[in-house]
Amino acid sequence: MPYRHRTDGRIAVTIDGNVWNLLQCLDLHLATELPATKFALFIPREVQIELGAIADTSEKASLNAYIERQMSESAIDVTAVFGFARQDAGLERHGGFGFGTFQSEDAIALYAALHGPYLLNRSAKGSGLTGNEADAALAVSSLSSVVLTLDVKPGPLRVVSDHGGKVLDMTPFGHSGLDLADLIARFYQAT
Repeated sequence: MPYRHRTDGRIAVTIDGNVWNLLQCLDLHLATELPATKFALFIPREVQIELGAIADTSEKASLNAYIERQMSESAIDVTAVFGFARQDAGLERHGGFGFGTFQSEDAIALYAALHGPYLLNRSAKGSGLTGNEADAALAVSSLSSVVLTLDVKPGPLRVVSDHGGKVLDMTPFGHSGLDLADLIARFYQAT
């Protein structure tokens, strides 16, 4: 799969929803760890929906506060594919004028390849998204961004990882001895 580098020289990083617990446990401040001069941080709209579905309980209060603080302080942008709202759509996955972006031909082709085996006829989860919906958005992000994830099970992220997508398994990060910026930069350069 062809990878699109940023024209400003920064490394694009997209964060999967399942990585936030790890980042919080390691007490990482993303604005410091991944400075905006070298990194551009993103989450797809689908991941934002998943994060919004995290229970608002006392057990999850610190995680929710951590995510909200990092999103704000680290200037993490939410990405969405351009589309128009539908009255029957429920959760709005698309972005309108001034928010959504058009998909490249490669992204359209990748979504089409993932649709049948991983998205078609999936039931909705507690977030309102269907199974693999956020993973497909992350998979497409790997065409132009390093995707940080703990999800290496068979599915969209594994497919793109096996075919050259920039999907970084964060499972060994806590024991790697590297700081987050070095880990991402080494992965970016090696893939």
